[in-house]
Amino acid sequence: MRIVLILSDSSSECKKALETLDRYGEAFSADIGVFVILEDLYRLESASVSLGVPLPPDTVKSAKERTENKIKTLWRHIKKDEKAHIDIKAVAGELGEEVVKFVGEEKPDMILWGCQPTPVLCRVIDEINVPSLIIK
Repeated sequence: MRIVLILSDSSSECKKALETLDRYGEAFSADIGVFVILEDLYRLESASVSLGVPLPPDTVKSAKERTENKIKTLWRHIKKDEKAHIDIKAVAGELGEEVVKFVGEEKPDMILWGCQPTPVLCRVIDEINVPSLIIK
């Protein structure tokens, strides 16, 4: 079984979501991972292109690395193990588009959402048809 925690920009430091992922992973003896969608960065990147002022070349890469490092640090704290590992993938894009693509490629059996419930999120959950749990 594969369980994935999906986070958005505002939830990338969500300790509660990672703790829930840990509990579900252990309860189901599941393979777990984290998928982060950096929508704010995507919007900034799109705006900068349309204004003709591109972002510095390493902006997206640096943001992804910072996000991954924050999650790794929280995960090691939760696991109480400085060497604890978790698979993390971060992308800059729109939530709906990136989730549909991710689910098509990775085919998780369950998704935990560390995002605020919104109409867009509800539409995405209906579209992907994967058992989901929103963590608030």
